Amino acid sequence: MTRWVDGYALGTFSDGSREFAGLVSGDRVLPLDEAGTVRDLLEDWDAVRARLPELAATLGGGGGRPLGELSVRAPVVPRQIIQAGANYRSHVAEIVLSGREPDDARSDDELRREAEKMMDDKARTGSPFFFAGLPAAICGPDDDVLLPAESSKVDWEVELTAVIGKTAHRVPRERALEHVAGFTACNDISARDLQFPPEHRPLGGDWIRAKNRPTFLPTGPFITPVEVLGDYRDLQITLDLNGERKQSDVPANLLFDVEAIIAAASAATTLYPGDLVLTGSPAGNGGKWQRWLEPGDVLEAAISGIGAQRNTCVQEPR
Repeated sequence: MTRWVDGYALGTFSDGSREFAGLVSGDRVLPLDEAGTVRDLLEDWDAVRARLPELAATLGGGGGRPLGELSVRAPVVPRQIIQAGANYRSHVAEIVLSGREPDDARSDDELRREAEKMMDDKARTGSPFFFAGLPAAICGPDDDVLLPAESSKVDWEVELTAVIGKTAHRVPRERALEHVAGFTACNDISARDLQFPPEHRPLGGDWIRAKNRPTFLPTGPFITPVEVLGDYRDLQITLDLNGERKQSDVPANLLFDVEAIIAAASAATTLYPGDLVLTGSPAGNGGKWQRWLEPGDVLEAAISGIGAQRNTCVQEPR
């Protein structure tokens, strides 16, 4: 995949012999491996971020290495992954409509109006729904997604993801973005038929089997710093399956915005530099289309200002 970065961003790259942290601008990459991994850079983010504009300027004159000659890996290996669920208005409305009981005589418009009222009430008085992810599920933005034999209903969920740049515990909403280094993209691949198995349904969802399998979290391509990206609410989030648009929305339609999510998550646990906080996915995943991933399918998840992933689905070897 050909990539170009306006401004600058952080990433992890491979030249075939080693992996290294790098600063990417345009189509050039400046290796930063003497400073350690991307997570190491995030541990000292206030000092690092001040140097990035000057370093990025050196790439404008042809410095560094050609991006096209390098493999792009997942940009960071986090300690923790916190995921917010059912957090786009379009997605919640879709869930309400698809969960209609057979004897429910209300029209779609009536259901949507009730869903809107419910969401307004929740945004005013409720809190985000969280679950935890495992770093072992992460793969790179160009890696294959492995489809497990025991699932026939694997689908997709593109998500704007905040990358923590400063340790956060009980952070108030108005200071939440001070603890975010930047944003990346994640695709929350999910095996729906393994998520709520009848034998475990009284205990809730089976998040390990359904969402944390190897390669079930394509991440990247890059981490775009907050100061480069602009207002995250205006970013265009899309997912195409085999070239057909399946998801499209903007974070302005989040039920709980990034500030509220960071505040709520940091009230429950401590967030550390490099941690990923997924903010939820728009409507349009596999359940809506009744279309599940098959070997050979190509997923293209993209967020403006951050970049695109291109992952091919393959059957997991037994």
